Amino acid sequence: MVREAQHRARMTMIFHGRFPGEKAAALFAAKSAEAFASKGIAVELLAPRRIDRVRTSPAEVYGVKANFKVTYLPIIDLFSIPIIRVIAYPVSIFTYAISVFCAIYFTRRKYTVLYSNEAIPLLPLSRIAEHVIYEIHDFPQKMLWLYRMLFKCVTRIIATNTWKRDQLVARFGVRDDQILVEQNAVDVVLFGGLSAHEARTRLGLKLDTQYVIYTGQLYSWKGVDTLALAIEKIPNVVGVFVGGVGEDLKRFKKDWENSANIRIVGQVPYRDIPLWQAAADVLVLPNTAREEISVHYTSPMKLFEYLATQKPIVASDLPSVREVAGDDVLWFAKPDDPESFVHAIHQALDNHNEAVEKSIRGRTRAEYHSWRKRAERILQVIL
Repeated sequence: MVREAQHRARMTMIFHGRFPGEKAAALFAAKSAEAFASKGIAVELLAPRRIDRVRTSPAEVYGVKANFKVTYLPIIDLFSIPIIRVIAYPVSIFTYAISVFCAIYFTRRKYTVLYSNEAIPLLPLSRIAEHVIYEIHDFPQKMLWLYRMLFKCVTRIIATNTWKRDQLVARFGVRDDQILVEQNAVDVVLFGGLSAHEARTRLGLKLDTQYVIYTGQLYSWKGVDTLALAIEKIPNVVGVFVGGVGEDLKRFKKDWENSANIRIVGQVPYRDIPLWQAAADVLVLPNTAREEISVHYTSPMKLFEYLATQKPIVASDLPSVREVAGDDVLWFAKPDDPESFVHAIHQALDNHNEAVEKSIRGRTRAEYHSWRKRAERILQVIL
């Protein structure tokens, strides 16, 4: 019956970010849409018609199948005008919410489920639609009245970790049986199967050098400066930072590009990320303990990619990380402590047999959290 329901179902996904784009949220939207569509759902993704959006298709940017429809809706886009950029986001999200409402209500789009992590566009829709799913990513700190209204109206809430579920129950009075905990996911085919030799050959890296690699954005809560300080204390390795854009990348280059054993690659196409991760001797997730998003909110997509790559992993010892994997899979370091990261990296490099065992267990964990399996578990609950 569930399979029959899936093949009759139509899902409209609502995503306000730049799509395609370089941020993890856009990747999440693309992979989720592909995964739901792979289960027989007719998926339409509604995205804003941003001036600076990437003009190539999601299939080209993310390597996803072209099995879902993307519709771009009009918004007032002020992001490219520096003098009024401070109001760009509220104007964008408000006009996008209007466009989404009109697209759903006045055009009589056929759908079974409305699915989104965008609270503002979803709230008015939750008053007129019967089956609305809200996936909570960042935990609300402002406009709590809006979220209280939304939580009362939606059919289900998908929480990406148990901390969010517990807080939803404690702070907002959401029923526990209304919440499904489903962590983030990974493309286990894309991130797996490459040898370090092959990856390094394709990237032009030395075969006889030990590489400690980080892939991801260079935001403050990512803890990349702690990792850079640690790398400087391990002169026999090369630390590689892959990712980062705009002012974050400029700032990081200014601080670290003159370090003898640090290489800053910057943003690369998504299809190249598996190469860089496969080239590593150790992959590192150095999230800070100084920001709530890092400690509790996040369910790090990067960690799932690392696990699928089947490499030794050093990670900050945080609740958000331990919910994904523990000491049987990861080497933990004290957040924001370069010396602790130095010690953990040495442990990962110097204990080959233990590293292999942990990496195998990590790959098994990643396979459970594939995008398709995640989509299947969600659909079993919401349909």
